[in-house]
Amino acid sequence: MKKLAPKLAPMAKSAVRESRRRDLVLYVEDNDDNWHIAKLRLSDGYELVRAATAREACGLLTTRGSEFSAVLMDIELRGSELNGLELVELLRGKRPRALAPDFARSLPALAAPIIFVTAHGAKYPDQLLLEAGGDKVIAKPVDFGALSIALTQLHLSSAARHQRKP
Repeated sequence: MKKLAPKLAPMAKSAVRESRRRDLVLYVEDNDDNWHIAKLRLSDGYELVRAATAREACGLLTTRGSEFSAVLMDIELRGSELNGLELVELLRGKRPRALAPDFARSLPALAAPIIFVTAHGAKYPDQLLLEAGGDKVIAKPVDFGALSIALTQLHLSSAARHQRKP
């Protein structure tokens, strides 16, 4: 087998790395078990980053928001000043920034799709979550096949929207 010319080797390595790159997804989840299961089940197609509180999510979204292909959002976030619903309302511009805690007032608007992942369907009906700015609602326990399909569909429709913009 021939060796690649020295100048071509870095380009070939870069192409291999590029083909293996996975979409970066932020999962805002306070439960360690739910986080570990999601990370295990989605690791083939996605690189998951976790925020366990709204404060952590705001920090990640402020510094790396444009890197995320999607956000998975739990609603009940123990130990947080904001729950997932309130955080999404801020991200989508549906809640006044003046009502937000200091750490959330400078959040950038988020164009990436948001999927609510919740065990609180009775307390937070799908319609309420969609009106808040969510793109999809997945009930817990999570059907990871359905979640993967939703991520793919939302990512494709998001990419199509970005291509149509002038």
